[in-house]
Amino acid sequence: MRPPSLVVEPGDEARLATQARAVARGALALAEGRATVAVVTFTLGGQACAMEASAVERAVARLGPMASVPQAGGGARLVAWVDEQPVAVTDLATLAGLPPRTAVALAQAPALLLATPAGGSLVAVEGPLELAESRLDLVAGPALDGLPGLCLAGRLEGGAALLAASWLVACAGGAPGP
Repeated sequence: MRPPSLVVEPGDEARLATQARAVARGALALAEGRATVAVVTFTLGGQACAMEASAVERAVARLGPMASVPQAGGGARLVAWVDEQPVAVTDLATLAGLPPRTAVALAQAPALLLATPAGGSLVAVEGPLELAESRLDLVAGPALDGLPGLCLAGRLEGGAALLAASWLVACAGGAPGP
């Protein structure tokens, strides 16, 4: 008696490759809460928050002077300079339903530079910014609470709210919030 032969259909090849990459990244272990994740931590409205470090292109300690630039569809958007290049600014506090900060207050705020489909975009947060490694304690679901307006991916073992990177990238790129 011979063991059955394993046949991989060409249509399954992409699925198998995707699963192999997910396992290699440790995504399955992360979803089960067994793995640690590298995060950038900050605060927002006094609440501890974090974002996966892999989604952050660069951290900016202080935004500095900004300009209000008119948009083609109407309205205006704040722009700060990073390496002498203008970069759009989104205030995470506003997305979270907190009162908007003035340009003067934002100039002192730290920010995370994210790559969006529309180009680089800065997300202003509250400091201090720290790079850390933490265990995912709770995956997103109804048990998560926090500031209204934020889309959370989970909660870290220290209690920090882990923001959904894809949601934040979309909002920073100009897409409407949830």
